[in-house]
Formats: sequence, C-alpha cells, structure tokens
Amino acid sequence: MSYRPHLETRVLRQMRGLPDDAFDTLVRILARVCADPYDRLFSVGVTTDGRERMAELDDSGFITFTVDEDHGLVRVLDLVWTG
Repeated sequence: MSYRPHLETRVLRQMRGLPDDAFDTLVRILARVCADPYDRLFSVGVTTDGRERMAELDDSGFITFTVDEDHGLVRVLDLVWTG
C-alpha cells in the first residue's frame, strides 16, 4: 500500500524560507516514507508504541509523522531543518 502525505499547518509554516535543496530533500524523503512508512531504513519509532515516527532529512534535519491507516495518510507533524 502506498500512502499520501498530509502536511499539518504547523509544517507548512515551518517550510517558509526553506532553501530549494532542502525542499527537494523533503520531497525525496516523503516519497520514500509514503511508499513504506514502517521501513526501518528510512524511519524509526520515537514513542514506545511506535505510532509517532521520525525520518532524517539527510544530515540536515528531520520530520516527525504518524501513519493514518484508515485514510492512507502519512501525517507530517513537525519539520526541523538545521542545514
């Protein structure tokens, strides 16, 4: 099953001023995560139940997200860009 990304309002605000290369990285990582959000090569659980997950944006940041199985969505909760 392939999931669709859903960027929460907070993430859309965090994207303001994001450099072009950072945006490209975000899109590339989101595509991988949406293909399989539980793939341990691309994301790890950050809560004990594994419902909230984190994926690195190369060496320059990360996103946190949850998987909405009922609606087929990857809900991106936060974006941190340090690059």
